[in-house]
Amino acid sequence: MNSKELVNNPDYEQIAVLDHQDMKPFLLKEMADNQGWAKVSNMYQLLGWFTLVLGIFKAFMPFYARREYIYLIYLLAGVCFLFTVGVLLHELVHALAYRYVGARHLSFGMNLKKFMFYVQADGEVLDYRQFKIVALAPAVVIGVLSLLGMAVFYNQPLFYFFLAILGLHSMCCAGDFGLLCFFQNREPEEIFTFDCKQEGKTCFYKRRREKQGC
Repeated sequence: MNSKELVNNPDYEQIAVLDHQDMKPFLLKEMADNQGWAKVSNMYQLLGWFTLVLGIFKAFMPFYARREYIYLIYLLAGVCFLFTVGVLLHELVHALAYRYVGARHLSFGMNLKKFMFYVQADGEVLDYRQFKIVALAPAVVIGVLSLLGMAVFYNQPLFYFFLAILGLHSMCCAGDFGLLCFFQNREPEEIFTFDCKQEGKTCFYKRRREKQGC
């Protein structure tokens, strides 16, 4: 089913529209009272910040004791990498996940003023199961790669590079978890979503409930 078929099907109705240039209020509203994905997001971010603080402390100690700053340089390199190449990698993983679930009409968008980046699947209809794969892919893939890097380069300067990526990447996933909250908040409903590139919006539809007889 494509987006035109969904829009013109009387068995479905539109329930929400998300403007890509004004995502934050929409996401915060969906996460406010959510007890599932919002909690996962908070725990993921707390773990990320804890990891980063621990890494800063661990990297600073050799500098304090022996003026060895190599670990701090690699930590800073990881931070710079995440907010440049890492952002692109995050969206690329989203794109690959879109391809995995069958979406083909992909494009990238951004709002530099708000430092927001996203992938659009123009007119491609996804259900909750497919969207979960797309939304969670960067958190899983980049998280696992960062942990592997830390394990391989433990007690070496590159350990701090991967530690910084693991610690800060949780912030890049907040929007993904917020969109998952939208689905979860309406879990009894059968919800579908698609992007409209021309309008810069994401639309959400649900199947109409059958009217009950007297």
